Amino acid sequence: MGKRERPVGPHKHKTPNIIGKKNSLNYRHIIHYPEDGQYTTRKLDVTKLGGRHPLTGRKVIEGVGGGSKQKARWIDWHRLPADWPRDGSVLEERVISVSYDPMRDAQICMTGYGTHLRWQVATDKMKAGDILRTHTAIPPNPIRPTEGDSHPLGALPLGSTVCMVEAWPGEGAHFAKGAEEKAKVLRKVGDRVVIKCWDELEFAIPEEAQCVVGTVSIHPLKALPIGSPNRMRWIGDRPRSGLWKRKDGRQGRKIKKPPPTIFTTPKAVYDEGTGSPSHIGHYGRTVVLDCLSEGKRGRIKPYKRCIPDAPRDSIPYKAEYRPGFDGKNPGTAGYTYGIVTKGTFGTGVHS
Repeated sequence: MGKRERPVGPHKHKTPNIIGKKNSLNYRHIIHYPEDGQYTTRKLDVTKLGGRHPLTGRKVIEGVGGGSKQKARWIDWHRLPADWPRDGSVLEERVISVSYDPMRDAQICMTGYGTHLRWQVATDKMKAGDILRTHTAIPPNPIRPTEGDSHPLGALPLGSTVCMVEAWPGEGAHFAKGAEEKAKVLRKVGDRVVIKCWDELEFAIPEEAQCVVGTVSIHPLKALPIGSPNRMRWIGDRPRSGLWKRKDGRQGRKIKKPPPTIFTTPKAVYDEGTGSPSHIGHYGRTVVLDCLSEGKRGRIKPYKRCIPDAPRDSIPYKAEYRPGFDGKNPGTAGYTYGIVTKGTFGTGVHS
């Protein structure tokens, strides 16, 4: 009997600069899209990977394998088609059916306009026969939104519940795409709208980005508790190790201030410099290290770092998250290590 192959972990197959980024590999399955690249509403074949790397076949993650056979549906994440004019005209679509999708917990709907049919993710109050309207104009005064309709973020009143929000105009839904997910419009800052996702993080998004009013739906069967190991196998999850430790909270919980608002950027800018497994790129304002062990000790805590994505004249950039760091934030540093007093360089008298 051969030795059991242990997973190496997903970070072993990524360069250090793209660890934790959204453009990671999928170790669960491969969806076979049409070779010509043309959109289709037909069911697509799926090849399961069982936690292995799609190119090398090496075991990467554990706890994945088996499950029922599934077919994929090609979801169109662009609520506003790329060829639709942004001159204030309204796109009207009819919901033909609301269906079950085995690849996700949310329900999907077949919509049509003119001669076009496409799959979209349904909101929780959507039903067959509804008319979905997609607006492109931003009026001077906020509108009264309707469940299931799509508007630019700048057209909605504060406090609106939205889902399937674009991170950048024209790039498709990015935030609140999963079952029962939603975001809330908090405030407007200049030409950006700040939304809150997962009751935790805030994102400043251009006001022209499209969103859908309401909350993402969930299939009734997906909302039920799993209930048994056999059901886990049917879903495609292998048994866990069995190691369980009660989290008693003996050490207590740290109370931290909320993280700063994240300014979204186009995906091309977000992925700039990520490199490849053969050519390691460098993302953001950083220092090139010759040794991978360099810079491990004394690195700046995440909530004290500068915000590279914020505009230089914005409040988040100028705020004193770490005063004196890199000469870009005002104030006096709250530390003394590594600081050379003026006039003492070369004398051996350092702080």
